[in-house]
Amino acid sequence: MANMKLALVGKVLGILAAIAIVLGGMVWYGYVQDHANDPQKLVVAVDDQDWFEGGKDAAVTLVEYSDFQCPACAAYFPLLQKLHETYGDTLNIVYRNYPLVTIHPNAQLAAQAAEAAGMQGKFFLMHDLLFGNQKTWSAEADPTALFVSYATTLGLDVEKFTADLTSDTVKNSIKDDVESGNASSVRSTPTFFLNGLQIVNNPQGIDAFKVLIDAALNPAPANDSTSSNTDAEVTP
Repeated sequence: MANMKLALVGKVLGILAAIAIVLGGMVWYGYVQDHANDPQKLVVAVDDQDWFEGGKDAAVTLVEYSDFQCPACAAYFPLLQKLHETYGDTLNIVYRNYPLVTIHPNAQLAAQAAEAAGMQGKFFLMHDLLFGNQKTWSAEADPTALFVSYATTLGLDVEKFTADLTSDTVKNSIKDDVESGNASSVRSTPTFFLNGLQIVNNPQGIDAFKVLIDAALNPAPANDSTSSNTDAEVTP
């Protein structure tokens, strides 16, 4: 009789344990589903090492993780220019390198070209040339000569630019950007963060961007949706 009671108790405990596991799994699944669309946070804050256009101390900061050889990034390039023209010093637009080297073989060297130009105070001028001529240099097996020609066009010290182009300082700067992107769960380009939170569905045009920026300039309750869109069509 005692053995039968022990066996029965064991079965009951086994059933309860199974129920607990199932319920625990359901709770976890529900948590994951509820938080699947939570925006990621920018882990590495903007500082003096970043390249930016607009107001350094602006109330709203837009950080872009971008790849100079990414077609979607090139599509967003004129849109970001319009945002800069529209908001001026009330918006800080920060560019961080995130070259997707496995699919864009010239992206790393392009990022190095921008960084090397930045060492002579002309990061965004080179940035603009790279995006404006993306199709040209992307087709080259080795775009070094083109990048040097861009440096000449910008009036840079070409000897210094050429030395900086492959320097550890430049490479480490890009590496820092990539690592900061990885820490913030960046997986595609372009990926945007507005005041430290990821814009998970990339705005499809200037007006969609302005809605988000205006809301950040004049805070009001808002719902954030999620997940970065890499190659979506953009309306400048």
